[in-house]
Amino acid sequence: MKTKVKEDMDLKAKIIAILESRNLSYETLVNYLGVTQEELDKAFSENTLEIRTLELISKELRIPLYSFFRDADSTYNYYGEADKYYNTHIWAPNEINHQVEIEAMKKELDKFKFEIAKKDLIILSLEEELKSKMR
Repeated sequence: MKTKVKEDMDLKAKIIAILESRNLSYETLVNYLGVTQEELDKAFSENTLEIRTLELISKELRIPLYSFFRDADSTYNYYGEADKYYNTHIWAPNEINHQVEIEAMKKELDKFKFEIAKKDLIILSLEEELKSKMR
């Protein structure tokens, strides 16, 4: 089950929610950082995460480093392509929730497309059968 983002989530919970929204695990992040899970958990719990570690997390998650120091309410508008490398709205409580819902809807839509394709094949075969009987 995907983690829902709440206003009062701590940094670790937000990072885990982002990881989940991208189908990545916390273990993947730990391996990328080259630390143990216990070391990273301790750094989160004691608020002793080094800026270099935050920078590595920022790069891995493709979020700007400054977003760790921004309020969820702050806004920043930029112009560019639809799927930007950096997402500046990650701390907005609904942002990750919306991304998770969108991904679920895309999967559901793919299922519907597959079912429609199957029905189209059935219709085509029935039409061919009907044409051959009419000849």
